[in-house]
Amino acid sequence: MIILSPAHQATLRRILYVNSYGGEDIWNQIKSGLKPSHHLWGCLELVRKGYEIALAKPLTDFYLYRKPLPHDLRLLKVTRNWLGRDGIVYCGHNVLYWLPFLRALGALRCNIVSLLFAREPLAMGWAHSGIIALNPAAADHAKKIAPKVKVAHLGWGADLSSFPTLPYAPEWFLSCGITQRDHVTLAAAAAQTSATIQVISPNLPPGLVWPTHTRLLTGGIHDDTVNYEALLRDHYAKCAASLIILKHDPVEYTAVGFTNLIEAFAMARPVIVTRTGALASEIDVEREGCGLHVPAGNAPALAHAIETLANDSHLAKAMGLKGRQLAERHYNINRFAAQLHTFFDSL
Repeated sequence: MIILSPAHQATLRRILYVNSYGGEDIWNQIKSGLKPSHHLWGCLELVRKGYEIALAKPLTDFYLYRKPLPHDLRLLKVTRNWLGRDGIVYCGHNVLYWLPFLRALGALRCNIVSLLFAREPLAMGWAHSGIIALNPAAADHAKKIAPKVKVAHLGWGADLSSFPTLPYAPEWFLSCGITQRDHVTLAAAAAQTSATIQVISPNLPPGLVWPTHTRLLTGGIHDDTVNYEALLRDHYAKCAASLIILKHDPVEYTAVGFTNLIEAFAMARPVIVTRTGALASEIDVEREGCGLHVPAGNAPALAHAIETLANDSHLAKAMGLKGRQLAERHYNINRFAAQLHTFFDSL
């Protein structure tokens, strides 16, 4: 693991940060300008506040890959010897298993805090010191599975310094993302509109028929064809709106699309978002004036929303500016880290 320390002040507190991605690799990408800092979920901002933070190697999502050995047992030594009783194991998702169990047995005295995206499982949530919720659905779920544990609804936010301010010059609508994207509905909607659509995804389902005015690209975490800088400057910058089209999720099990949403806000681009899952419980883009909602699985509604923004660039630009204002006001990583510090301070 790699340890980040405050440069000009005494250490306020120690944190062991663990996630299904992160560690030294993400830190090096951030240093090289290949990723914005919000992919370390407030860690860099906390270091600037005086925290000393160890970035552990990634662990797999435990609720997806039930392989308990050695899993987070490999973190036991550093947790006991380096972290101390006042330290915090800060888990960026629900990947822990053994550390909460050992804390419940009294074998660990440090605080343990995990982050919930929505209503997904959290192993031994009741053995945590605190739970961070990304949205109201996640907060409600946390209070049900761990009624005696402190819960903080913090949302998330982009590192605004990583996003260039570029003029609104739309050439296409952009769909990019990996998890739970509804490409079937998107392909059907694309056939019902004349607007140009770019789709960036490493896992497009085979057999879909796309109209000729749709451009399909690879890219994503497993493919460097479209890196982060290119995504911002060559794709987000020229999009009329970001299309966040998700599979039907009536039980709010996931909050997929959050990253796309805050990136679009930061780039001052409007959004068209499927009203499903836990994301809509956090941000009503129509009420905020920064985009349009469409029902899940409804291709005609999606095509109509695309045509609406394609035919009214003044409306689309105004929505994008409101999204940027919303990011500056709330959905930014500095605000997230400040509230994270307050929550940690309460433990």
